[in-house]
Amino acid sequence: MEITDSGGVAAKYGFLYQDCVAAWLATEMLMDREMRAVRVETVDDVDIVWAGFTEFIQVKAAAEKKWTPTTITDNSTSTAVSSAKSKSGGKPRKKRIPDSSMVHKSMKQANIPIGKCRFRIVSAERPTGLLEYLRVLPTSRVGRPGRQELVDDLNQRTANFVAASKNDIGHWVDSTWWQVYASVHEIELMGIKNIRNAALEVVGVSLSSDVAAEAIWRDIVYTLTKKSALSRKVYCEDDKTYYRNNLIDWFKSEILIHEKSAYTNTKIYANKKLQPILVHLHTHAPSCGSITRCGKVMHQHYSIRNYRYSHISESVIKWIDEILLMPEEIADITGISTSDRYRILLSRLKASMSELGDFLGKVLLHSCIRSQHTSQPIPASLYIEKPFEVKVLENVHIVPRASGGDELWVGFSHLYNGSDLAECLNNLRTILYTDIIDNIDSARSKILEIKQDSYLLQHDIDELLETSQAFDIHLNRYRFIIFLGYNSILLTEPETPGYEPELYTETKKLFDNFSSDLKTSGFGEVVIDLHLYPVPNIDRLLSEVKKALEKACA
Repeated sequence: MEITDSGGVAAKYGFLYQDCVAAWLATEMLMDREMRAVRVETVDDVDIVWAGFTEFIQVKAAAEKKWTPTTITDNSTSTAVSSAKSKSGGKPRKKRIPDSSMVHKSMKQANIPIGKCRFRIVSAERPTGLLEYLRVLPTSRVGRPGRQELVDDLNQRTANFVAASKNDIGHWVDSTWWQVYASVHEIELMGIKNIRNAALEVVGVSLSSDVAAEAIWRDIVYTLTKKSALSRKVYCEDDKTYYRNNLIDWFKSEILIHEKSAYTNTKIYANKKLQPILVHLHTHAPSCGSITRCGKVMHQHYSIRNYRYSHISESVIKWIDEILLMPEEIADITGISTSDRYRILLSRLKASMSELGDFLGKVLLHSCIRSQHTSQPIPASLYIEKPFEVKVLENVHIVPRASGGDELWVGFSHLYNGSDLAECLNNLRTILYTDIIDNIDSARSKILEIKQDSYLLQHDIDELLETSQAFDIHLNRYRFIIFLGYNSILLTEPETPGYEPELYTETKKLFDNFSSDLKTSGFGEVVIDLHLYPVPNIDRLLSEVKKALEKACA
């Protein structure tokens, strides 16, 4: 008997090919924020849930299959036998199932509105003849010949079939993309490449070898194989879906497990262990319920009834490299020696000590944003000459979001030693409003100019920074922050136990006053956070920080 690869072996290869296609698409999802989920064996072989549409994908592994207009429109045969006799010898023949061809099945997956339905075919064998037109990406087909000929041919073969959702052959042709990958190995290589790219761009780790990428690839294939094997009768669609949020969370942890000792010289902000200087004590919301204002109370505890000035000052030292060094200096790829790099840091530190209050406020706000949101800072203030400096460039951060686009957080700080806090807050608020009106376009332009993406994880804030578009087109993706440190009589030396409820009342009153102009200022739709930092004694804090900095300079 002749030995062949037909039957079970071929079927198993087909399943493997399909699972690898699903896994490759999942790795595409690591870098593409518009992809929200990959589903397996729910509607079609594989479905991709995009931000604005759903894509239904048929996977065809058979390498010997010839894809022509005839093969994709031929209806399937059933196991039942027709009573009609064939012309050749009167033998019974199998029944044809109406509207069961590859084209029919694909079109039937569409739902209303059909404009949000797209199709893809992934096969091991390339299509021939008129079907070659489908290999061109739909967005690149303008002016390409062959569309009408293909539509006419398929209409003739399908008797002008129109699916239940009222989508016709023309819609299917315009919405279908045909990709060809000859083997599982080719698909695996694409998936592993995506994993390596995502490790650097999403996590900030440059994988030292393919071993980790291959292990992660196998895990993704295994996960999707398990999901595809789940019965649709027993399990719901959610069980058979791999969501981007879940994939990203798992992927980050896996990368760090595989590369515990890895350090990248370029993604400098990704792997720093972020120890906050202050802790978050309370959150205040406006009494009117607006989501565009938020009050946060930052705090540092007492230790044996003594305020932790030393902890704050020592923690500040750990953050000064991010404040005073440019990305390429932190990465140390500019060729400067370690001693020269230290001298650069030292000279900037000494210059900053002449304006210690401004410097400390900048460090505290920087630490708050970085440690709470694992943000990517853009050290914009280092690039701005003093005469041209604008306030909104003091603290600039990219804050990642799983969906809806990353946010740009910009803010400034002030340590206040006076007694009229309400007046101080009103002045700071006015400064922010003025900066937004007068300087936001110049600030956006400058951020776009100086932002060095080679040192940042993947992000999508460029569209926020293009000054050809008005600032408020993406208003919901900006967050402005005012950080105010002030003396509070409730924080005493030594500690007076039980001050927290009164501190809550004090900070709530300050925040309510700050947000009282929501309906009258014209800035009600601008997202603004107020970070309040009550301190027992601002002068004592500055003195302790100065001592720590002088010790570091010695």
